[in-house]
Order: sequence, then structure tokens, then C-alpha cells
Amino acid sequence: MQTQIILLGIFLSLLSACRVVPTSEASVQHDMVRIDEASGLTQSILHPALYWTHNDSRNIFDSQPTEPLLFAINAQGELQGELKLDGVKPYDWEAISHFRQHDQAYLLIADIGDNRARRSRGIRLHAVREPTAIASQMHAQPAWTLELHYPDGARDAEAMAVDAEENVIYILSKRDNPPQLYRAKLPKNGTNKQTLTLLGQIPPLNAELESSTADEFRVLPFTHQPVDMAFAPNRQEVALLTYSHVYIFPRSPQQSWLQAMQSPPLAIPLPSARQYEGLSYSQDGQTLLVVRESGEYNRQTAVPVLQLKRPMN
Repeated sequence: MQTQIILLGIFLSLLSACRVVPTSEASVQHDMVRIDEASGLTQSILHPALYWTHNDSRNIFDSQPTEPLLFAINAQGELQGELKLDGVKPYDWEAISHFRQHDQAYLLIADIGDNRARRSRGIRLHAVREPTAIASQMHAQPAWTLELHYPDGARDAEAMAVDAEENVIYILSKRDNPPQLYRAKLPKNGTNKQTLTLLGQIPPLNAELESSTADEFRVLPFTHQPVDMAFAPNRQEVALLTYSHVYIFPRSPQQSWLQAMQSPPLAIPLPSARQYEGLSYSQDGQTLLVVRESGEYNRQTAVPVLQLKRPMN
């Protein structure tokens, strides 16, 4: 089934369209995909056709805590391999990003979720080298772990992205209204501790809901809060994800990321309003991919993925 999303506007006054393509059910290397709460997504640097995702924190009804696993999937959500981070205990993994450093490709896992704002001891980000070859079962240890503290007290966040050219990590808070943008330096190596810098607020993400189905009520009251972010490969725009929309903010060379996010965005409505949790550009920057929580652990053969074909500028 395909759902057509018609865009009524693009950056200026251009009329165009955005096609949403649900993932297909197909056979994978494992009988079932061990992902029930896909909560982050980023493109692979070394494998252009692949993406990395991970599970959210464990459900209180689960008998076992969430495993420290990254999943390599293709654009259709089909599993290609699993990477286990040895020696890591997830608290609430909410985002993943990618970057290059010293000619090495890295993945950055953001353990930053804090629904009740209780993590006064700080949040953690783990960097791991991206595998040069994808196998069914892989293991790795973090190259480094970064411990971060907010300057204004503990808070919940799910959106994180790396700008490797700036050597900066950006985190956008979730439960603040309006959301607040923070920044930290990207470590060069080794375990590090930093206090995040508060850059400022962005306007509320409150585009009108276009769904009239009952599904939209499942995610209230957090429908319009940011749950992921991604920088375009050419760094000319940033995309923010909520449960109901993808917001695209163009950026001029003179603008900071905060200034770009304070400008009027292009809002792309998503089908219904569900727990869309992970967002990534394709390597060529022409497609946006979105993953969502499925709630069907060990019942599916692929991760639910939406492919948003971006209009040409």
C-alpha cells in the first residue's frame, strides 16, 4: 500500500509533492527482527544502502532489560546485521548519529532519554567505529563515552545530531515548550565530561494535524514535540521529526543551526500520528527515512519505515 502526501508548498512558494512508501514485508536473515521500539535512525557512512537503528528503553513489563544492540537495516527496513556494544548498559537510548573523525567512520548513540527529568548525574553518549563489513552478529566496544550535564537541570530529550564539520553535537529537548537547543563539543578521544551549552529556544512545532483517524490520539499530549533531528549531507538544511510531521528548515551559509531552526519551515505531514521515533537522510540527501515503534516484538519481518521522497529544489 502506498500513501500519497501532497505538499502544498516548498521553501518559497513552489508547489511539489512528497511520496510516502511503507516498507514491504520480506524475508530477512533472521526469522524475526528483534526491534519493537525503533527509536533512532542514521545513515551508514561505509555502506551507502544501509542505515542503523536501535531499540528504546525496556518496557516495564519485559523480563529482560534492553540489549545494547544496533541494527543495520536497508531502506525497506529489512535486517542486515546486529552490532552488540560490549560493556554498555542502556538506560534510555533515544537517538543515533554518524560522523567521521581521523579518517574513521563512527556511530554515536545517545542515551539521553529522561521522561521524568531524574538523571541529575548526567546523560551519556557512546561512540563506536562503524564496521567495515556487515555480518549477522557483530561485537564492538565503544571508542569513547561522553558524559554530559545540562546547565539548567535534568530534562528529557530524544533528538540528537552531529555536525562533524563544526565538531559539535546538538541536542534538542523534548518536553520543554518551546524546545531548547543545546550544544557540546565532539570529543577527539577518550572518556570525557562536559556541561552542555544552552543556545536558545526554537518556535513551537505546531503544524496542523491532517489526519482524522483515531490513531492520532495515541501519542497526545506529545504529538508536536521533537523526537529526532538530522542534518542534510550538504549541511544546507536540518530536519526535525515529531509524531505528526517532518519539519525541514533550510539554512543559508551565514546562519547558525539555531537561526535556521528559528525560521519558517516546510512541514511534511505524516500518515496518522503515530510514534515515529527515528529520522535520517539518505546518503545523497534526496530521501528522508522515518522509523516508528511497532509494538510487535518478534512478530514482524521488517522494521516499519517511511520513505519521503524530497522535492527537488
